Amino acid sequence: MKKTYYAESSSTSIGVHGGKKDLLNKIFELLKQRGFIIQTDREILERYPILADTHWEGAKGDLLFKSEIYPAGFNIEFYQEVNIENRNGGYYDFDKLAKMPYLVRCEFLITKKYISQLIEQEGFQNIGEPSFKYAMDKVMHEIKSCCHYKEGKELPDYEIPKYNSKDKDDKRIRNGQLKYFRDRKGRLQRGRVYHNINNMWWVVLNRFDFRNIASFELFDITAERLLTRRIQSRQIPQYVRAEKFRGKFKSLGFSYKELNEEHIQMLRIFLTQEFKVFNSDMELKLSAPRKKDIKILKRTGLQYAAIEVDGYYFSRREAITFNSDGFIGFAGWACDYNKTPFVSAFGKWIDWLKATIETAA
Repeated sequence: MKKTYYAESSSTSIGVHGGKKDLLNKIFELLKQRGFIIQTDREILERYPILADTHWEGAKGDLLFKSEIYPAGFNIEFYQEVNIENRNGGYYDFDKLAKMPYLVRCEFLITKKYISQLIEQEGFQNIGEPSFKYAMDKVMHEIKSCCHYKEGKELPDYEIPKYNSKDKDDKRIRNGQLKYFRDRKGRLQRGRVYHNINNMWWVVLNRFDFRNIASFELFDITAERLLTRRIQSRQIPQYVRAEKFRGKFKSLGFSYKELNEEHIQMLRIFLTQEFKVFNSDMELKLSAPRKKDIKILKRTGLQYAAIEVDGYYFSRREAITFNSDGFIGFAGWACDYNKTPFVSAFGKWIDWLKATIETAA
C-alpha cells in the first residue's frame, strides 16, 4: 500500500494515511523540542474516558492543536483561540488559517514544514493540492491534473472539438492565443487562453491572476469593437422571464382544464422554431413523444404533460413540463442562457393560446 499524507497549503490539518503510533510519537517529540506542551485531550477525557488514550492536545503560546489516532492513520489539526467566530471555539471555525493572527500563522507554517519533513523521511508522499506563486504554473497544474487530460492537451496544435472551441465571433480558439473578454462590470480584459473542460477556458491575465471563462465570452479585438468600458447587459435573466410567464398564464385565467393535446402540440411547434434560431452547439431537437408523456381526463382536462429534448450528447431531458401540482417547469438541467429557447417559446405560446381561446369564444 502506498504511504501517503495530506497537508494542503490552505489547510491547518495534517492527516497521515496508514500512520502508526511510533510515527506520531516522533512528531510529538519534535513538537516538544519546539516548545509545545502536550497532554491528553481534556474534553475527551471528561466526556469519553474510553477514548482518552487516542486523543491529545497541545499548545505553544496561542498556537493550539488537537490530534487523534485511528486504525487507518492519524490526524493533527492546528487552530487558535484569539480570533474566532464559532461560539464553541476556534477548533470548530472554518478557514482556520485565514483567521490566525500573523505571528501565530508564521509559527504554524514553520511547525508544519518540520512535521512534513519528518513524515516524508519515513517514506510518505504528500497528496495535498500544491500551492503555486504564478498563474501559469497553477493553470498548467489544473490542466494536467484533470481526469480528462491527454498528452499534449496544453499545446497550441492540440485539436479541441469545435463545439467547445468557438468564440463569440464563431472563430476557432486554440491554446496560447491572446483573447479578450469583458468582466461583470463591462471592463475589457485580455489574456492567454488554455482549454479547461467542455466549453470553459483558462485565461491567464498576468503573472498572478487567471480566470475561467466560457468560449462564447471570448473574442478578438477589432476596429469595430469599442475599447471603452461598456455597461453590463441589462438583459432579463431567464428565470425572471419564466416566472413572469407563469404569472401571465394564471392572470389570463388559464388553467390545465382548458388545455388539450392540440395545444401541447402547438407548444412543440413553437419550441422547434426557437431551436432553429437559438445560437447553441448542443443541436437541440424535441424527443419523440410517448403516450405516457401526457395525461388528459374528459372531466378535469389536462393532468400532466411532459415535453422532452435531445442534444448531441444527451437525450430525453426536460424541455417544458406541466406538473400535476400546477407548477410549469423549464429545462431544469440547463443554465440560464440555455433556458432561453424554452422560455421564449412558452411566452409566444401563451399569446397564441390567448388569441385561440378568444376566437373560439
